[in-house]
Amino acid sequence: MNNYSIFWTLNSRNDLNKIKNNISKSLMIRLINAPKEITFAEQFQLDEYRNDCRRIIVGNFKLLYQYSNNTIFIIRVFNSRHNPENSK
Repeated sequence: MNNYSIFWTLNSRNDLNKIKNNISKSLMIRLINAPKEITFAEQFQLDEYRNDCRRIIVGNFKLLYQYSNNTIFIIRVFNSRHNPENSK
């Protein structure tokens, strides 16, 4: 359990909507629940392409997040096998 609020940005919600029909329900649930596993803001590595974000890996997907004022902001969700430049 954490003491953070989790906020899904418009981009991250759009990302989930784009992939939801192409992944299993269980993977979608894992993606949605992944930020709840953050116990401290710097727990995950900085992303190699977006050094302003940390990354959570779930299967072949990356969730990029930022932390500010006790809130975890989910910035993007994308298939890590695709070009990461498209996630900016």
